[in-house]
Amino acid sequence: MLNIHHDDSRRPSRVTVAFEDGALSFMLSKDATFEDLADRLDRLGEQHRGKPVIIEVKLAAAFDAQ
Repeated sequence: MLNIHHDDSRRPSRVTVAFEDGALSFMLSKDATFEDLADRLDRLGEQHRGKPVIIEVKLAAAFDAQ
């Protein structure tokens, strides 16, 4: 399941990923692309020996991302 939210607060973009063996959260840089996110999720999947069960992305507001 992939959830993408547009967060109107002044927080940076944040990703929360749940695997069968646990969950973790990390911030995205302002210039990160979805390709960067996919690469990171792929590497995390190798560490957790499986694909994510849930991915939640909270994007920073457009004026914050610039």
